[in-house]
Amino acid sequence: MLYDIIIEVFFDFLQLLLHYGITIIPAFLVALLISAILVEFIPEWVYERILGSNQFLFILLASFVGALIPICTCGMIPLAGKLHKKGASWLIVVAFLTAGNASSITSLIMTLVMGTGITFGRFVFAVIFGLLVSYIFVLIFKPKSLLSENGGHSDNITISKKEKITNEFVILVKNFGPWVIAAVLIAAFISLFLSYEFVVSFAGVGNTFAPFVFGVVGFPFYFCAGADIPISSALLAKGAGLGSILSFMTASPGVNLTTLLIYQKWLGLKNSIIYLIISVLICGILGMRVNFFMLPISPYPF
Repeated sequence: MLYDIIIEVFFDFLQLLLHYGITIIPAFLVALLISAILVEFIPEWVYERILGSNQFLFILLASFVGALIPICTCGMIPLAGKLHKKGASWLIVVAFLTAGNASSITSLIMTLVMGTGITFGRFVFAVIFGLLVSYIFVLIFKPKSLLSENGGHSDNITISKKEKITNEFVILVKNFGPWVIAAVLIAAFISLFLSYEFVVSFAGVGNTFAPFVFGVVGFPFYFCAGADIPISSALLAKGAGLGSILSFMTASPGVNLTTLLIYQKWLGLKNSIIYLIISVLICGILGMRVNFFMLPISPYPF
């Protein structure tokens, strides 16, 4: 009897792995290919030109562009450093960087598997997130860069665009592929073993503090380039609040140990920790507001 139960659970788990794998991995590969192409064809001077003013509309534009740019966190910081060295204000740089950590064309394409509404919500959430974190962090704590040189690198080797795109694609797959596979495994576990009642109790729209918890729960991981999608999809299907899920998808790519170590080299440990704390709090507040508006129509309010 026990043997039969174990076999049944095992095959159910494999079925869920196959389901999430078929749903997520093709979108993941397509999104990375598009990102690799865009990285090659969009020169840095484009960002420098459109992010050259300190007016509110340009700060909003910086957050908007950052939420679309196809670069991971490790690439965003050197680019943000270059923009600052070339005259972009801290408000522009932090808005651009923060929204860029939270969202990208890669993650948005992958989020489409959850529906266009959630994809649009993620984008808007990221833009507002970038704006709020920028104003609070810059105006109150006035950061300073510790980098004396550009964080990027120069490539003197002449290779074709096709080879550059291929190399970029391979690097992206190597960097993010293992995290996507890990996320698919976690999503299958959530779907199979966590009950609706349990998920609703700690992540439903009726739990006021859930968005704050979900803003920091991804800290040990590096859910970048849409690797958060399988977990978000599984939790949403089990009754998690939309605000909590948006908080998780927005915070997890940038609020993690890996990015803390990178920020530390740029801003110092104290400012880096302050920046991440502000990010979690803003994600939590925005997620809480979304849950509040979703509460009347949620099938799992409590």
